[in-house]
Amino acid sequence: MVTIILLVSRNYYLQKVFYNLDRLYCDPAETNLLCYVDGDLRLYQETRDFVTASKFHQKLCVYRKKGTPSVGSVRRRRQRIADIHNELKENIKDADFLFLIEDDTIFPTSTLETLLLNMSNYPYAGIISGVEIGRWGYTMIGAWQADDVYEPQRIVSVANGSGIQKVDATGLYCCIVRKSVYMDHNFAPLDDVLGPDVNFGLNLRRKGLDNYINYDIKCIHLTQKEPITVEGSQIVRVEIKKINDKWMQSRLN
Repeated sequence: MVTIILLVSRNYYLQKVFYNLDRLYCDPAETNLLCYVDGDLRLYQETRDFVTASKFHQKLCVYRKKGTPSVGSVRRRRQRIADIHNELKENIKDADFLFLIEDDTIFPTSTLETLLLNMSNYPYAGIISGVEIGRWGYTMIGAWQADDVYEPQRIVSVANGSGIQKVDATGLYCCIVRKSVYMDHNFAPLDDVLGPDVNFGLNLRRKGLDNYINYDIKCIHLTQKEPITVEGSQIVRVEIKKINDKWMQSRLN
């Protein structure tokens, strides 16, 4: 059993995202849908209508009654994301795997089937993600390698590749996660430098589990401008380095 978790905080792309979900290869009787809406009441009502019309047998749309998200600082936004992942756990019922997606990501129709197959082939995997370029507004892949998973001093984003590769952390934008490890983790940002997804990945590595990115699952990050696509992109690599107890960010190319 799989539960799809869709986080919604804007209505720009709802129609595209639910159209994408409707075309997803899966057995609807064995696939649940949980939408967690972080926004105003109108956004919740609009999302609920899409959820009701979706093909999945068990489906739930939950309204996060915390007020409309504000822009705030990057740190506050990351903490809000962590809070959301911690809060929504109480709504997750029977499932072996969680398919986490966000409301600005379009993925291939075979993504869930492929990720489930990957999980069966990699029994020590805690998380396996597709690849999406453009999360920070340029051609960067949201997956990371650390010099030390226990006390990292240097964390670097990965380059483009092919097939399935091990990483130390990856994004939660389009991934499959074992329910047990997701439920056991207390989500929090990684210091003041990276989000709760990186903290989650490093924590899995400390527990002896592996993280993977599947470069063959190419996702599109939607924006209100022209999206940055995966194909033909020059990949920017980002380095986050700790110097005198402060994290410094720079580009490697």
